[in-house]
Amino acid sequence: MEKQVMDYSFTTKDGQEISVRRLRHDDAVYLVDIFENMSSDSRYRRFHQMTDNLQPALIWREAENIAHLDEARQGGLIAFADLPDRPQAPIAAARFVCLGEGRAETAVSVRDDMQNKGIGTQLLHLLTEEARAQGIQKLVADIMNNNRAILGVLRKLPYVVSRVPDGLYSTLEIDLTRLKEEEGSGETAVSRC
Repeated sequence: MEKQVMDYSFTTKDGQEISVRRLRHDDAVYLVDIFENMSSDSRYRRFHQMTDNLQPALIWREAENIAHLDEARQGGLIAFADLPDRPQAPIAAARFVCLGEGRAETAVSVRDDMQNKGIGTQLLHLLTEEARAQGIQKLVADIMNNNRAILGVLRKLPYVVSRVPDGLYSTLEIDLTRLKEEEGSGETAVSRC
């Protein structure tokens, strides 16, 4: 893989350097790679359905749909790291899709061998800043109530997060206009959503 220009970088809890850039139209191959390096359990928590027997063509089609962002309505980030067997391997992705009225749905995926290192937390934090810059005021996500990993990630965000449980799932709302410590100080841009 040729050297890429990155938008962000950070270091994991265990000292590994992570490079992050905005998602591009030709990133479907990287999204499929991340998906293939997630366990059945991780995929189920992320997609809320069994994904073990999906046809490869369906996986590729969905990855291409995600990668072909309509920049007026979506945003995304993809993270890379040097792995023992592969330099600059894709390890995580996060994105948002506008729902309207300053709201956008969000999701994060981290390959299994890179989980519990703070990558999801850092990536979601960067994504919230990207979303705020585009005028998004609230990010929403549906999660399984037993998904402790994402609940831990959300606790570390600087924004107020509300949770509405409904059976096995909860709807989360990250209010990008309200910092936990400052409760609503600062201006937000006019939303494109």
